[in-house]
Amino acid sequence: MTHSDVETVKADSDHLRGSLLTELADDGASFSGGSGTLLKFHGIYQQDDRDRRRELARAKQDLAYSCMVRCAVPGGILSSAQWSEIDRLADVVADGRLRLTTRQGVQYHFVHKGDLRHLVSSLNRGLVTTYAACGDVVRNVMVTSAPEQGRDLARLDRFARSLSDRFRPRSNAYWELWVDGDRAVTGEQAEADESEPIYGDTYLPRKFKVGVAWPGDNSIDVYSHDVGLVLAPGPDGTPGAIVLAGGGLGRSHTDATTFPRLAEPMAWVSDEAAGEVVEAIVKVFRDEGDRADRSHARLKYLVAEHGIGWLREQVEARLGRRLDDPVAIPDWGGPRDHLGWHRQDDERWYLGVPIPTGRLEDTEFVRRRSAVRDVLARYAGEIRLTPHQDLLLCGIATADRDAVEAIFAEHNVPLARHLPLTVLSSMACPALPTCGQALGEAERILPELTDLLDGLLRDRGLGDVRIETRVTGCPNGCARPYVAELGIVGRTKTAYDVFVGGDAVGTRLASLLIESVPFTKLGDVLGPLLDRYRGERVAGEGFGDWADRIGMSALAADLPDVASRRRERVAVS
Repeated sequence: MTHSDVETVKADSDHLRGSLLTELADDGASFSGGSGTLLKFHGIYQQDDRDRRRELARAKQDLAYSCMVRCAVPGGILSSAQWSEIDRLADVVADGRLRLTTRQGVQYHFVHKGDLRHLVSSLNRGLVTTYAACGDVVRNVMVTSAPEQGRDLARLDRFARSLSDRFRPRSNAYWELWVDGDRAVTGEQAEADESEPIYGDTYLPRKFKVGVAWPGDNSIDVYSHDVGLVLAPGPDGTPGAIVLAGGGLGRSHTDATTFPRLAEPMAWVSDEAAGEVVEAIVKVFRDEGDRADRSHARLKYLVAEHGIGWLREQVEARLGRRLDDPVAIPDWGGPRDHLGWHRQDDERWYLGVPIPTGRLEDTEFVRRRSAVRDVLARYAGEIRLTPHQDLLLCGIATADRDAVEAIFAEHNVPLARHLPLTVLSSMACPALPTCGQALGEAERILPELTDLLDGLLRDRGLGDVRIETRVTGCPNGCARPYVAELGIVGRTKTAYDVFVGGDAVGTRLASLLIESVPFTKLGDVLGPLLDRYRGERVAGEGFGDWADRIGMSALAADLPDVASRRRERVAVS
């Protein structure tokens, strides 16, 4: 489907309805192309099992279609009751697994078309929505999730909820299609007026990401968002936030005009004004964003072309007033995963539980889903999803800590202290076999990569070194490899580009070091790099800071020639 076709589908959709109702009622296993586009606005992606694609094509059979369904969870915050319903449904209409996303959401995979209505309606009855989790709208609003002692959690939660409510589409199509007209999630009555004052009839040119960060904690990678808010008081002490704009990480291997970019400070706003300022930025993107070429339809390209001053002028013109200059951004802290035990207040704790690759399941030997279920039922009242695909079990009494640990031990679930740093500091996107954009593996090869990296570090006496590592199956960057110290980005089914030089707190972009390295040869690249790092680092210098200081040309000069010589296939097979 071409870029203009997508715009036509949106314009002709009758506010996101299209022919979805008719197609949901037929016996086919898949949706048409136009309906596939509209499904995204409802939190659903049509996919097929790419492990079986070639086999089925040879047999001239239909592809093995199913859907990915994504829950939108503002700030990653869920009550135990909400989580219970999410967890229950994984066995009813999915594959018995849940996947925690890099944007604090939850995904089901391998959901068949005939089960979609039951899944979405059940989620809504459990006060969880999928609406606007995907599509050309403001996506799930991310917020610093860790309930650290001393943080104003009520303020963070208000931001998550108010921004999410502000930007959810007004069309009744979602409730008509999936929940029989009931607005279970909000308790509101259906709107009679379906006009979209923020989005218009064709919604946004493409997706739009918003995040809110607590000062000193960049766990959400706030610079990677279209708009990021860093909470910080104004010069007179008024509660407010620094507005960052123009970030985004997607790029293409075949289009040199696409690139990752970090957001930059635009203004300071009070808490009360933050929503309308973000809305004004969204409207600038709506009106000025590229609707002819979706690969360039991101706010970052407008800011890169016109400058942050231009964006501020556009926003001020829409608001009819001047904005305050941004204040200084407080320094960011160290590791951002929030794993292990942390104080929530004087009487309660939260436990950060590592979920490698975000895949939450029960296997024959390790029963993570059951362990989390048991702890929530008995000891924790809330769950918070992290931007690193882990989860935080919150509100645990001091007296219950040993009992909680005993549950994880009974289910053979390792906690953070039992896992190597390479596992705790790594993240991957789903990639194959479900993602239609994937060029190579990510999630399924991450354990092998972390084992490799762990061995290389230990062999060099660097076992205590933490390297923030991200792996993706394509250049779209869903696991944020371009703000990592080490980014591994799929180029083909067997070869990867290697990026280095980002910093540990996500404030600097990594740079391309070498292209098209066969996965089996990654050790030949990483070994010499770690040899040099061991010998050349200064006291306390992280791997990313060292690589940035040395520079890509100097680093590449000492690397073996291991690039794949195969003719590259850029199309998804």
